[in-house]
Amino acid sequence: MEINHGYQSNWKIFSLFTIIIGLMVGVFSVKSDHLLYVGEDGTLSIVEMVIAYISIMINSLPVWFIASMVVGYLFGNNIKEGMLKGAIYTVTAITFYFLIGHYFIDSLIQVSIFHQIKVYLIWYGASIIGGCLGGGTGYLYRKSPNVLFIVLLGLILQLFVNGASSWNNMIGTAQNITFCLMTIGIVVYLVIVNRKKFTHTDFHKKNGLRRS
Repeated sequence: MEINHGYQSNWKIFSLFTIIIGLMVGVFSVKSDHLLYVGEDGTLSIVEMVIAYISIMINSLPVWFIASMVVGYLFGNNIKEGMLKGAIYTVTAITFYFLIGHYFIDSLIQVSIFHQIKVYLIWYGASIIGGCLGGGTGYLYRKSPNVLFIVLLGLILQLFVNGASSWNNMIGTAQNITFCLMTIGIVVYLVIVNRKKFTHTDFHKKNGLRRS
């Protein structure tokens, strides 16, 4: 399933995409880290609920991974370039997250320089690895939809990580339901795609036998 949409070699579009989407991801991810004040009065407006839901979803590992997959799918000329651009995007997003979060977290100023460097090394290291894996997976999706099994496993793992307690509040429940729907959607999609593939293969095999 090779796709030629003209984006692969266009670094300007890639840069624009990375900055805009990376900034949005950074903003909403920081927002998701500071949602406790929203529910302190015991009530949530519709707008607050929607913002909280979007923020928590965007700050989840599956969505970060899927975003880097989109980069690899759209902008990768090959798997190496897909991995490279996926890593560049993820590093950009995490940089926006740290820059924006710096204005909300004063505790970082109170810790040692060594601890700050350690935190940055861990997060940037994880971002580079995740971006490479996501970008490479996104490129491979153009060749075989079966790589979505990786996303499927990630969604199931995220549900386990969220745990039973995440179903006790409205936002957590909404996120879990979304992940469940995404899981079901991927399973259905893969079943349909593979069934068509096998049907198409069987058709050609039968025709080949008849012609012989």
